[in-house]
Amino acid sequence: MPPRESSSAKASLIACAGLLPVLALGACADYVKHRDTITASAGDAIAHNKVVHIDDPWPRASRDTRIAGNGQRVDTATKRYLKGTAPSAASTSVTLQTSDSPTPGSPPPAQ
Repeated sequence: MPPRESSSAKASLIACAGLLPVLALGACADYVKHRDTITASAGDAIAHNKVVHIDDPWPRASRDTRIAGNGQRVDTATKRYLKGTAPSAASTSVTLQTSDSPTPGSPPPAQ
């Protein structure tokens, strides 16, 4: 007479036999997705290459760190702001002279 197998041995054998096909099919899940990329988060290579081949995306003026300004005037304005006082009418007027400005009494420039 052959030795009798225990019921727990049969249950574990059935569980292994049922688990084997599931594991085998689970390995094929990435193949079934049919994606054109290596991974789902691979990105856009064409857009990346376009950006990489741009010489310099910033305008030339962005390199100039010497910003023209009047430090004393900015300091006065900052102190006035922190105190909460309003500027006087005489200190708010600004007159700019440029080389393109016509002199008083001359005809306007032709357009």
